[in-house]
Amino acid sequence: MNIINLPSAAIVIATAFFSQNSFAAESLGQAFAKGEVHLNLRLRYESVTEDARVGENNGSALTLKTRLNFKTDGYQGFSGFIEMDDVSNFAGSSNDGVNGNVSEPLIADPVGTEVNQVFLAYKNWDTEFKYGRQRLVIDNHRFVGHVGWRQNEQTYDAFTIANSSIENLKLTYAHISNVNRIFGEASAVGDTEMDSHILNANYTFAAGSLTAFAYLLETDDNFAGFKRMDTDTYGLRWQGKTGIFAYNLEYATQKGAGDNPADYTADYMLAETNIKLSPVAIGFGYEALSADDDGFFITPLATLFKFQGWTDNFLNKGLGNISEGITDVYMTLSGIAYGLNWQLAYHDFSSDQDSTTGGSDLGTEIGGFVGKGWGHYSAELRYASYSAGDTESFNGGSLTLVDAQKVWLTFNINF
Repeated sequence: MNIINLPSAAIVIATAFFSQNSFAAESLGQAFAKGEVHLNLRLRYESVTEDARVGENNGSALTLKTRLNFKTDGYQGFSGFIEMDDVSNFAGSSNDGVNGNVSEPLIADPVGTEVNQVFLAYKNWDTEFKYGRQRLVIDNHRFVGHVGWRQNEQTYDAFTIANSSIENLKLTYAHISNVNRIFGEASAVGDTEMDSHILNANYTFAAGSLTAFAYLLETDDNFAGFKRMDTDTYGLRWQGKTGIFAYNLEYATQKGAGDNPADYTADYMLAETNIKLSPVAIGFGYEALSADDDGFFITPLATLFKFQGWTDNFLNKGLGNISEGITDVYMTLSGIAYGLNWQLAYHDFSSDQDSTTGGSDLGTEIGGFVGKGWGHYSAELRYASYSAGDTESFNGGSLTLVDAQKVWLTFNINF
């Protein structure tokens, strides 16, 4: 979405704030003079190998994300922020979601220059208000996230309120009018116009924290498939810790709403624990997105790369689930050695309901990464290998799973 299409009220407010004639020049000058400029460069090489029925299908991309942002200092509670992103592609051949190379593996980092964020913020009464294009990350990204893994981040044209006036309680509300998706302005599916409400309440106890949420999504866009996002999702999340054990428990229920063509009710469940046994930590998890005969649980605003493995086999055009539902049983082993952060991960996938051919085996994935940060720099090497299950056809027959391997080498500079 082009920035000139932001709600007109935001433009009027922003214009008033940044105009030299709106306030005393000396105070406004100080707000700008004390502002902060940051530059981030992220260079990434990504390689994908998919086992086709005849031979292999290979793709690769060497991309650079250049991010420049500026935040003013606060003035009478107000501040402004603007951030520009540019994504360039230097080498390789793949389907970036826009270039039309649909026969090649998908590496969803299209080239382009965009306004990633621009908003006006106001802080008072233990409350922060934001209006404009902004990053939204709620809890663990499972329902609302920024897809920060991809070079073109997902941001939201929204009005948000975050209140912490009651001790140990944080209340968050967001009204989303548009989702700026990772495919960019050149894509027909680069934006999703919405009239959605995000409500999240988190209370911290001595033993952990309890979160209650309601995510009421409604699209104003008639593009094919977007109406499937019209959903009402309600849930609870508990995060606790005792001794060497940390654990998360979460349950949510979802039903079709608005103009959703699917009339269904489906559930989400998460149970995971992390055990610290110095110098390593062991994690175990179970996550289930269910399905019924009329629909399946979806998470269209999530940072999907964080879930169901790293090879992204079950994205289903951003819905985050397939029509038979997905159960993911996983284990992680992580630690620090020789100054390097490392992790190994294993996932075993199965469907909640049998496929059209009567199977439920969605396959397995192994993965690992090593990374290190020093000063303004950081680097990471990541690998994932997916082995398809015995059943070939899922998602109502439209998804045929094949073995795949992916490699990422990423280098970051932050100033």
